[in-house]
Amino acid sequence: MSHTIAPTGSALGAIITELNLSRPLDDDIAASLRTALLEHVLLVFPGQTLTPKQLAKFCRLFGSITRHILDQFHHPEEPDLSIISNVVESGKGRTTARMAGSYWHSDLSYIAEPVDASMLYAVEVPQTGGDTLFANLYEAFEALPVDTQASLRDLTAVHNLMSGNGTDAKVALTDSQRTRVPDVIHPVVRRHPETGREALFVNPGFTRRIVELDQTKSDALLAELYAHATRECFIYRHKWTAGDLTLFDGRASMHSATGGYPSTARRTLWRAFMGGRYKI
Repeated sequence: MSHTIAPTGSALGAIITELNLSRPLDDDIAASLRTALLEHVLLVFPGQTLTPKQLAKFCRLFGSITRHILDQFHHPEEPDLSIISNVVESGKGRTTARMAGSYWHSDLSYIAEPVDASMLYAVEVPQTGGDTLFANLYEAFEALPVDTQASLRDLTAVHNLMSGNGTDAKVALTDSQRTRVPDVIHPVVRRHPETGREALFVNPGFTRRIVELDQTKSDALLAELYAHATRECFIYRHKWTAGDLTLFDGRASMHSATGGYPSTARRTLWRAFMGGRYKI
């Protein structure tokens, strides 16, 4: 089974074609995709038709799956997947009319052992709008002045699920869920364990503050870093088509959903988180 890998021409990403993910992939193909993910940070697989079970099986090629704490949004056929949707299905409690992820974030940065990679699969999408932005945090860090890089290496940050600019778009946690996501502290600069490259590891959605700074100085530094990291030169914008699958390395990227579509337009994606299980 052959496939092609074509860079997007943006700061990150490659398009993978001539590959049917509903079929079993041999070891060589799986290894090729893992290598491509490390090189390009983001992989896009257009035109896929996958059942929940097939999708979860593919995701496990990139590590064991961590289920999202919001178990009310787990897929009923495959709980290793969660549903992101504005299609409210009465009585099922697994969709939300509020747009999930509509703020810059790195998935599950708020847990003690963050995941390696994430997957988004488009089930149904609006004809216009609803794009997802991806930022290359390797390049964002490497573009900073050397003295700024050095100072950032000495800093750590508090992450929490209910922190940051994304709070208004988040679902309220139950008491049980809240106890499972205490504050965690991670370095502001993360060295990728496989590539050896350094990347920023703070994000507006889940980073609360810099530990070593007072709140005012922390807020100012984080705002400066976010403005820098989300410059157009570091970003790939994905315009969704139903059947698109994106796979991205959370150790070197953050992403954000966008709006721009009518409230009556249906948008449903399935999501999974893979790998990790180690402290940074």
